[in-house]
Amino acid sequence: MFGKNLVPVVALAALMLSASAEVTATVLTFDDLTGDLSSVPEGYGGFDWNNATQIAVIEKTFKDSSEFLKSGYVHGAVSGANTVFNWNGGRLSYIDWLGTGTFDFNGAYWTSAWEAQNLKFRGYNEGNLLYTSGLYAINTQTARWIGLNWAGIDRLEIVNDYSGKEYAHWAMDNFTLNQAFVPEPTTLALLGIGLVGIGFKRHQRA
Repeated sequence: MFGKNLVPVVALAALMLSASAEVTATVLTFDDLTGDLSSVPEGYGGFDWNNATQIAVIEKTFKDSSEFLKSGYVHGAVSGANTVFNWNGGRLSYIDWLGTGTFDFNGAYWTSAWEAQNLKFRGYNEGNLLYTSGLYAINTQTARWIGLNWAGIDRLEIVNDYSGKEYAHWAMDNFTLNQAFVPEPTTLALLGIGLVGIGFKRHQRA
């Protein structure tokens, strides 16, 4: 109806609409929290950190002792002063997405607080198991980046090697995820109408 003059406009509209779901990487460093063994607050970074599994924040110089200064809490604070850990040292910890839809878990840095151990991970969406990792060995002296790049999950489970250990604590920092931000449908509709209107005016001038 509008002829060739409208083709570039329609192509531009399609390009803008396809790019409307913008994916951005977010790194949670926990350095803006108080590192006094408080639980990570619900909603931090868009997650429920589940007080039932006691994921808490600790500052790397929280305790001035020779034993503590050799721990994974010190070496596990990658970006700044704070890291988070599984308070009760239990076998299973989990982190739930509170936002709409899902998130993509890129990875994080992990250390073992007191003695070497293994971690494995599971990713879920609406209760369905989507991913299971192999075992990753972590120690107290080096923060290990574990990159999983799992897309479309709403729960991340961390399972640690609890057997034979008095304290199976891990430390984690720089939790990295992707979030997709999609404009409201009304915004997209107005954008499309506006672009078509531009095409119509071009057609009238031709």
